[in-house]
This record gives sequence, C-alpha cells and structure tokens, in this order.
Amino acid sequence: SSNPSREKMKLDITVSAKKREEMFTAVSFTPNNPTIYAACDDETLCSFGNEGDEESSPVNLSCHVTSISWFPPAGKTVVDMFAASCTDGTLRFFKKNGMLEKKIQAHDGAAICVEWNLDGSSLVTSGEDGEVKVWSRNGNLRTQLVTYPEPVYDISFSPSSTSLLLANSNKLIILPLASNKQKTLTWEACSSGVVTCCDWNNVSGLIVSGAEDCCYRVFDSFGLPLFTSNPHEHVITSVAWRPNSSLFAVGSYNVIRLCDKTGWTVCKNSISTGSIINCKWSSDGTQLAGACGGGSVMFAQLVDRTLEYGSITATLADPKRIEITDVTSSTAFDELDFPRDRVVEFSLGFDHLVVATATQCFIYESPNYNTPQIFDLRNPVNLIVLSPKSFAVVDTVLGVTVYNYEGRQLSSPRFQGLRPEFLSADHISLSHDIIAILDQTDFKTIRCFDVLTGRPLGNNGEIKHDQEISKIALSLYSTSSMDRKLVFIDSNRELFITPTAQLPGVPKKFAVQKLLTQVDTCAWNDASDLLACVADSRLTVYYYPHALYVDRDLLPRSTDSRDASSLGPNSTVTSFFGNTVTVRMATGAVLTLAVPPHPSLLYEYASAGRFKDCVKLCRYVKSSPLWSTLAAMSIAGQDLESAQIALSAIKEVDKVSYMKYILSLPPGPLRSSAVMLYKRCPDEAESILLQSSPPMPYHAVKLNVGLYRWDRALSLASKHGLVPVLLAYRRKYLEDFQAKEDREGYLRAEREWDGDVEKAWEEKDRLKEE
Repeated sequence: SSNPSREKMKLDITVSAKKREEMFTAVSFTPNNPTIYAACDDETLCSFGNEGDEESSPVNLSCHVTSISWFPPAGKTVVDMFAASCTDGTLRFFKKNGMLEKKIQAHDGAAICVEWNLDGSSLVTSGEDGEVKVWSRNGNLRTQLVTYPEPVYDISFSPSSTSLLLANSNKLIILPLASNKQKTLTWEACSSGVVTCCDWNNVSGLIVSGAEDCCYRVFDSFGLPLFTSNPHEHVITSVAWRPNSSLFAVGSYNVIRLCDKTGWTVCKNSISTGSIINCKWSSDGTQLAGACGGGSVMFAQLVDRTLEYGSITATLADPKRIEITDVTSSTAFDELDFPRDRVVEFSLGFDHLVVATATQCFIYESPNYNTPQIFDLRNPVNLIVLSPKSFAVVDTVLGVTVYNYEGRQLSSPRFQGLRPEFLSADHISLSHDIIAILDQTDFKTIRCFDVLTGRPLGNNGEIKHDQEISKIALSLYSTSSMDRKLVFIDSNRELFITPTAQLPGVPKKFAVQKLLTQVDTCAWNDASDLLACVADSRLTVYYYPHALYVDRDLLPRSTDSRDASSLGPNSTVTSFFGNTVTVRMATGAVLTLAVPPHPSLLYEYASAGRFKDCVKLCRYVKSSPLWSTLAAMSIAGQDLESAQIALSAIKEVDKVSYMKYILSLPPGPLRSSAVMLYKRCPDEAESILLQSSPPMPYHAVKLNVGLYRWDRALSLASKHGLVPVLLAYRRKYLEDFQAKEDREGYLRAEREWDGDVEKAWEEKDRLKEE
C-alpha cells in the first residue's frame, strides 16, 4: 500500500541575485524551513527566503565559517540557534540574528565540520588536526573520540545516533560512539585523492560519498559498495540525502545532480556558480540550497514531479500548481492551484489525489477535481500513504494519522519508540482495516493497528522476526482482517508471508512462512491477492499466496515464474495494477511487464461464489497454475466439488481420492473436520468434532488413531469412556505390524480391560452410526 504510482522529477534552479566577491562556504535551512542561512568567506551571514530573495542585510560574524548546523527541532519546540565551525579552530554558537552566544577553542588549525545529533543532546566537530570531538549542548567537551594524522573533512551521524561516519584521507570510517558495542569499520572510498564529503541516510541506512577522483559512491551500512559513478569532469564537493527519501543530491563544479539510491541520475542541472561547496535539503525535502564557490547561493525546488495511476497523471508543474492529465482523453486536463502555500507532498492512487501544503490537506476524487475536501494541518507532512478506503499522513510531531477520503480523522496509532521522521514508504503499509508500521527502534518487529480505533491488534499487534526487516506490504484485496496477509523482506533478502490474524488451526509459531530468497522487491496487486516479486533474476507472480495455509503443495504449482535477467540487480516493482507490473531498473529505466489476466477473473468469480464459472474459465484457458489456484480457492471457499475437478485436472490422484471421501461425508462437523485435516490442521479438526452439538468423541478418537497419535487418542478415550474401542483398534494395529505393546498407558489399560474385542467392535459400530 505504499504510494501506488510511478514517479519522476527534476530541479528548478535559481541563483541569488547579488554575487559576492568571496565564496560561500556553508548553507543551512532553519528547522521550520522558511529561511535559508548561508555563510560567506567575507565573514558575513546572509539570510534568504524560499524564492531566493535576500531577507535582510548580512550580519557580520567576525569569523570565517566552514560549516553550519542548526539545532534540531524537538517536537513542537524549535530553538533558534545554530553551531558553526570556523577556520580559526573555534566552535561558535550563534542565535538566529547572528548574535554570538559562545565561542570555544575546539581544534588546532581549522575546525572543518560541525554536526548536531538527531535529538540535539550533543554535537560533534572535526578539524584539520585530525581530531573528532563530542560536545554537550552547552558547549562542554565530553570526549575526544579519535585523532588521525590527516584532516577529517566531513562527518555524519548514523540513523540511531550511536555511530559517526567520517571522511578521512581516501577512507570512510564508521566510528561507534560507545566503543564497547561494536568495532570501528574502515574502507577505501576513492581511488585517488581524498574523500571530500559524505552523508548517511536516516531511513535506509545507505551511505553516499564524493571524492577528488571525481566519482560519487553508494555503500551500505557495512561498507559494501553498491554503486560507483563514472568519473566526472570535476571533483565532487558535496553530497546530501533527501529526507525520508531514496534520492540524494551531488554537487560539483557548475553541476548539481539529483540521483537515486541505486546511482542513476534522475536529473542534471548545469549552473554557472562555480563549485557547490556545501548543499542542504529543507526538512520537508522539497527544496535544496547550495553554497557556491563563485560567490552566490543556489536555490532549487523539486518540480515536474510526476505520479501516474492508471490513465491519470499528476505533475507538480511549479511549487504551487499541479497539472492533472487523463491520457485516455485529449480534453481531460485540470490545473490545481494552491495560492496560499507551496505543495509539500502529494500522492495519487485508488482514484484519489491527496495534496499536502504547508498548512492544509486537499483530497480530490477522480474525475471531479473541482470540489476537494479540505482540512488544516498543524505540522508539515513527510509522507502520504494511500489505500482503497483511507490514507495515512506522517509528520514529525503528531506521528501517523489516518483519515478517510472525506477528511475525517479515523485514528492515530501510537507506540513507544515511534520515530516518524525515519518512516519511509517501505516501512509503513495501509489496507482497508489495518495499518502496519515497522518499529524504528527494533527493526525485527512489525506493529499492526486497527485503522478505525488505532488500537493494536491481538497479542499487542506485534509480528516478530529473527532478522532486521527492510520492507513491509499489506495485501489490499481482502475486506476482512482474517484474510489479510502481510509480506516482508528481511536483511538477508528473504521474503516472508504471515496472516495479520491467527488462522484456524495454524499455530502462531508456524504463521510466518518463507516464500522466496534473493528477493529484490515485491508488490501486491490492487484488485486481487496476486503477489509479484523480482528474485534471483526472475519475475515470480504468486496467484494465490493463501494456498500456503490451505495446501502448501499447491503454492509452487499456482505460480508464474519467468526469466527477468534483463531487469538487472536492485530493480523495484513500482506498481502492480490489473495485469500490468511496472518495474524500475537500477539504471532508472522503467519496464512494463504483463501477467495473464485470468487469475484476476478467477478472483472476481470466486469472491462472488461463482465457482462454476471458475471451472469454465480454467477449462477454456487450460493452464496448470490456474487449475492449482482454483483448487486452493475452492477448498478455502468450501466448494469441494470444484476443488475435486481442479485437483483432477492437475492429476493429484491422492488428493482427488481424499476429496471424494470428504464429499461422501454428511455436511456438518464431520465434513468440516475432514477439510481441516486436509489442510494439515489436526488439532482444529479434533476441536470441531469435540465442540459440535452433540459432541463426537468417537470420531475424534478415530481421527487420532488414523494419525497414529496414540497418546492423544488414549487421553480422549479415557475422558469419554471409549477405552475398549480404542484398545480394539490398538490390538488390530499391533497385529497388522506384528509388534508388541510398549506404551505404558496402553499396558495399564489392557490390564484393566476384560479383553472382549467383539463387544468393543459392536460398540464401535453403534457409535459410528450415531
């Protein structure tokens, strides 16, 4: 249920009107975004508005600033203070108006970089002297972490603020702040020269770096290289991840690029500003600012961001205007203007367009874009996740809030450790009735909540795994939480599936089942429970994943798998609508793949109880995977005659024979119990017999005898006065296998029994007739 559309965008660049003689060295947005501050080498601090206009006269700082870091916002509290590192080796704290609060001699030589941690409890500096130091919020030295022989040119905190990423010489270093927890990790990050810049993604944990060898590189959090660019014309001088996104900016001489985490370039802009020494994103990820070596400041807005859903295309033409186009009609064109505020986030899907500006949320229903539902927002929105009946809005203050498409708030799921600033579309999923959120403090736990109440589902709503989870997705087809499925991909790239509610006869420890290994990506279909996966260079589509809980033998047979080596590694399924799968390759190319339309028809017929039409469809198509899908669907839907026909078509002789036996039983507890036994749920089958009205203890004992669960059979027989009948069965079993009794319970029962086998068989016949 992540944003169900394909996406592209570009940067609209403007440059400050007044060009200075000295270069700009650092730039930063204030936490609430409206103002951009830039430090110039003429010892002044300049402030700019969103449009790039200078808001006030420059403030004299009386120092050459190398780096700026604003105090991070804590909930609704915003502290108008920033820290600056300076060429004279000092760490300085300034107020928003440029007034000096405190000055500390931090390094011998220039202090190169300063960075607050995510909660503002401490900050870190690095300098030409190779030292890395941790300071308290008030500027008191806490510890000198390490000293290197070469300068440390850039630093970045890990998502959990427990480690530091350092750019030192030609290496990247991950330095733990608590040395007893993990070892320092070091690897080479350029072929020549030094690493000039680096950044750590707070959501995905990926690392990007730039270097003097004119290349930028992407690594995972263990230092494994994921991408290396071709050498560019000039040195890479700055890199910055976009908040809550898989995109990052790369600055060099007269060039700014927007790139995807897989490395491909989304857009490239050439500007005459000299080297982009430092670049920073606004907290909502809609704006980018750069300090340029040519004496100017660069301002960039994300525009031409395009989302597609079916035949509808929504394009952010400029920060306050969205254009809607229906490609099936040459006249279907709408312009949505937002004169009050710029657009912060928008999402398209399920016949709705949801737009969040800085202060309001607009809900449009296709094809009527003239009368939106509107409600006020108290905080900027980071993420919008859509589902067929509702949508979720994520902001850093209120967390996750669910609304229906009439604009009415449904719930606000909460749990201890919710970190909304780190949530991405891969970490939250929404369906008709359930919202699932990946716990950001424990990536092995998924928390599920009821959409209407915001309360956790049964067992505290927790789904636990033994490995860290990277992506979650709820099925969208089912309207009942009992039928809802959740899939997730873990750090080993293995795909697992689990029901969100405990299924009858399925113990909790067996609910989570592995589907595939070496998985790059997956997505649910919007109108059925088809599941598309790209794994091990193959596109695999599961027609009916629930078959795993009906008859696991049918799961691999109800699957369409084809070669997809042309997609390459790290591809992503961006949408799966109808019979079309859209995949974006690691190179940025978008491919559209077709899957057979027949499974969707099968879902349509089965949901209406039209199993005879399902049989007709399968006979027409003559597809083994389709017959296997129908077999599992029919058993789940209690249409055993259709199941028998489908099993016959795929030549499952033993299953057909058992299905005939089930059909020979009278409708009621006996048949229901036999179906549960077919599903490999003996405890549930036994429970049906014992809880029927009237109870059927003899059949429950007979069931356990057939399964050779002799101890359970003896327990039931003792409780219901059926020991003689059971001992008769046991004697026959031992005679057939020419064995001697060795179970203590049966030996004791034999001693207490008169041994009248004929009488026991007569009692058996009487009970069987009942």
